[in-house]
Amino acid sequence: MKVTVHTLGCRVNQYESRLMEEQLAALPGEGEVILVNTCTVTALADRKGRKLVRQLRREHPEALIVAVGCQVDGAREQLLSAGADLALGNRDKARIGELVAAFLRGEPPPTGGWPPLARERVHGFSRTRALLKVQDGCTVGCSFCRTWQVRGPLRSKPPAAAREEAAGLAKAGHREIVIVGINLAQYGLDLPGRPTLVGLLRELLKVPRVRYRLTSLNPEGVTEELIELFAEEPRLCPYFHLPLQSGDDRVLSAMGRPYTAAEYREKAMALLSRVPKATLGTDVLVGFPGEDERAFESTLELLAALVPLNLHIFRYSRRPGTRAARLPHQVPEEEKARRAAVLAARGCQWATQAARRFLGRILEVVLEHEEGGLWWGHAENYLLVGVAAPGAKPGKIVTARVHEVREGRAVGVIVDRQENK
Repeated sequence: MKVTVHTLGCRVNQYESRLMEEQLAALPGEGEVILVNTCTVTALADRKGRKLVRQLRREHPEALIVAVGCQVDGAREQLLSAGADLALGNRDKARIGELVAAFLRGEPPPTGGWPPLARERVHGFSRTRALLKVQDGCTVGCSFCRTWQVRGPLRSKPPAAAREEAAGLAKAGHREIVIVGINLAQYGLDLPGRPTLVGLLRELLKVPRVRYRLTSLNPEGVTEELIELFAEEPRLCPYFHLPLQSGDDRVLSAMGRPYTAAEYREKAMALLSRVPKATLGTDVLVGFPGEDERAFESTLELLAALVPLNLHIFRYSRRPGTRAARLPHQVPEEEKARRAAVLAARGCQWATQAARRFLGRILEVVLEHEEGGLWWGHAENYLLVGVAAPGAKPGKIVTARVHEVREGRAVGVIVDRQENK
């Protein structure tokens, strides 16, 4: 069976796409299955999902087109109308091979609830960096968010199961593994004994010769124990993507975010000051209902103090079924665009400023691709670094000293160390 997977959205979706691809590849037959793993985080994401399904239907009239994921759970009929033959929700991803096989046989789909994450396991990725999903679901319930409504109950992968999967990924040749989840700050709340994210990381570190990186972590997940572990363990990559959304307390409260701007700043500064080589990434949502110019300026002031290396900017869009969609004082679209443009320009300046902190410093870089005569890859703190490395291959880790910064990217020279391999 020929299988093609198109992925929209977050890294959790990317992990799940690989999980489903491995299942579908085992199906017998000569047909073609095209999977669209959808996202519903914004109205734009919904439009992209529908547009992609329509395009694939035109280009592959004989293929079985399967839409799956968050947008299906929120707007199934729209995707079927766009041309999908089969629409499956998030709870169906872990058994998609079984469901697609039943559909091809003309049988009714077998029923089932939300499977435990211990059953989810991938065996490798074509990319340099592997993903390891350890958590799903969220109970914070932000007023603008659809994701928590469609992702199901809190589910965590037991530490031992996660370690076994990580060992398999390491055996497949991956030197860096990214830990992903919908809300990593809530890892373990559903498991017996309530293991913590720190406990999970200590278990994963039992797998040798692999470094680990956290994906997005909500600020409430930054604990004293987590800071201490990252400060002492060199195999934990010191890049922290902490979603901010807004630097104004009134807006944060209306969003339903469980922290104040001062609390966010305190935790971010603790990471930056106490974890060697630490850098910060964040998400900002502009144009939330009631965000006036003063609130926007508060966001700019907070970010200027923290100097993020990476800044992801989203314009607020009304999502049906969310509390924020009913709030007054909606911000005009042109004002959202202006604020997003201001943030983007500042973000470029902050990225360069953050990168310059590492001039003359030594970083460990995982080589990913060759471009312009240099091999480029991300250092442990997610700074993109280019080095001259003739004959290198993706996945090689080199030790490099940074000697130049170009628009948020660094250029370095390889330091001759025994561990370069």
